[in-house]
Amino acid sequence: MEISAEQMTLIKTHLRVDGNTEDALIAAYTAAAVDYVEKFCDGALVESLTPVSEDTEPPREVLFTSGIWAAMLLLIGHWYANREAVNVGNITSELPLGVEALLMQHRRWH
Repeated sequence: MEISAEQMTLIKTHLRVDGNTEDALIAAYTAAAVDYVEKFCDGALVESLTPVSEDTEPPREVLFTSGIWAAMLLLIGHWYANREAVNVGNITSELPLGVEALLMQHRRWH
């Protein structure tokens, strides 16, 4: 899935970033968020689903929704604010109704 210029502007607004000096970093986090969602949900993010015919197996696609967008913003924001793998001196916990809660309804179960 390609991120549009409009979506990148919304991401930067979410991160409270002015200017373009960190655009490459934000783009990397955005690509990682797309990858995370596609792996978690087991399908390619798409704007519209491919029509299914009776003779073929449906493609592994996940419809890009506002919930998925919100989960991606949470992921990107977390990675942007916490740039290291270790958090020293702080108590951390997972937010209820966070990323997994937003994505769980889109996950494909085998």
